[in-house]
Amino acid sequence: MRVLVIGTGSIGRRHMQTIQALRPGVCFDVLRERPPKSDVVERDVFFTVSSSLAEAMSKRPQLMVIANPSALHLPLLRLAIEEGIPFYAEKPVVSSAEDLETLKNCIAGYKVLPPNIVGCNLRFLPSLQALKEMVERGDLGNIVHASFEAGQWLPDWRPGIDYRASYSSRKSLGGGVALDLIHELDSARWILGELYDVQAIFAKASALEIDVEDSASFLMRSRLGASVSVHVNYVSRLPFRRYRIVGDQGTAEWDLPSRTLNVTTHEGSNAVALVPGAFDISQTYIAAMSELLRAIDERAVTSQGIEDGISALELIFRSNSTRLSRYGV
Repeated sequence: MRVLVIGTGSIGRRHMQTIQALRPGVCFDVLRERPPKSDVVERDVFFTVSSSLAEAMSKRPQLMVIANPSALHLPLLRLAIEEGIPFYAEKPVVSSAEDLETLKNCIAGYKVLPPNIVGCNLRFLPSLQALKEMVERGDLGNIVHASFEAGQWLPDWRPGIDYRASYSSRKSLGGGVALDLIHELDSARWILGELYDVQAIFAKASALEIDVEDSASFLMRSRLGASVSVHVNYVSRLPFRRYRIVGDQGTAEWDLPSRTLNVTTHEGSNAVALVPGAFDISQTYIAAMSELLRAIDERAVTSQGIEDGISALELIFRSNSTRLSRYGV
């Protein structure tokens, strides 16, 4: 199997290692239009290098891994779709409303897309799947409110890398916390169904040296009338990711750092029994890539195709939004 990899930062290298473990003997080709300042990939896996996209395509890749900054995704996604090449697209799939409309128009021209998956890998956490199943079974009764929150101090995200040079901090590369932490919007939609009447506030209030928002808050409603809030930020010194779903029969609280899923009803509060590794993020990358490789073998669809990536982005771009800043962003 020949795999074309675009973007060999930490996530691109992780995908290469995962594919190599799942498919020994895989041949990697890395697109590098400019020589890298340093090359850590070659210590992990063997790969060839293409200096242009035309050269890479001449090698007839059977899978494309798109892991470069999201602002650069669109031409790669269009090429993969037009050429029928299966692809793994990191989140978010694109980073502007204009690119999103172009992508939607591209997809509309094809009855069948090549097997693909979008990198909102939290969906593959067994603990989060258990939360979704509780909601679907009606264990919590009628859902009244749900909140999805995540945050971490941006300079701590990538040890050894100046955060000011990362894509997260730069609008031109598709940065900003709303796009960067789109996991929470994706999880809200995945667990509760389609969301409507989106109101949003994007703010830049910290002293972080970035030209994008450092916090974003969304207020929406579900199809059945529940209020849904999402808050993400780049500034929390104590990393957190926690979801709370309140129903008229019970409340479920999922907390990733503490690795807990608790349910409170009129009978009291109890921890939900889960399988080993239910909060293991590293396994989600393996699960997602395994699903994609099976889909390629069987010419099937995945549980999280590009249409899901588009729907999550539409929550951002169709929101009635307000932008606040004390630094002129």
